[in-house]
Amino acid sequence: MRSVLGAALFALLAASLAACSGHSSSAPVHPLGCPVAYIAPGLDAYTVFRSGAAPSTNTGDIVFGVKLMSVQAACHNEPQGVRVTTLLTFLAVRNDDNLRQGDFTYFVAISDAQQNILAKQNFALRVDFAPRQKEMRVFDEITEHLPLKDISLGSRYAVIVGLQVSKQQLDLNRQRE
Repeated sequence: MRSVLGAALFALLAASLAACSGHSSSAPVHPLGCPVAYIAPGLDAYTVFRSGAAPSTNTGDIVFGVKLMSVQAACHNEPQGVRVTTLLTFLAVRNDDNLRQGDFTYFVAISDAQQNILAKQNFALRVDFAPRQKEMRVFDEITEHLPLKDISLGSRYAVIVGLQVSKQQLDLNRQRE
């Protein structure tokens, strides 16, 4: 499993989340609140075009593409907080039989109720295509720890997932919507 929050990000989150939770450790147990997980608008597709081809909606110019199909989060109590496990499903497609591998990067971010990004981390994935394979589903799982004294406050946060794309690709994704 991958851990989204490194030591530095953990410290940042701990400080900001502790401020939201003024309960002592002897406070009564609260129901578990789970952050919502969603795909960032416009950041659900990544496309690699043939050399010399201008980015367009013409599928004949596409060599490799990835679509972020879904994100599903589940939560569990942990000492001093909430553990959020998020399963991501990607669809990778190739149009060029000579392409054997495709690389892409996605991000996972944690935001608060005001949509301020508290932590963000990028993850790189590589897919290996079999000789006649045109598409494949790729799964990845990440785990975040939200350091909350009151676990019912977990629902005030969000797990945001998206593909790392250029400005040009973002504009193209928005045209496709």
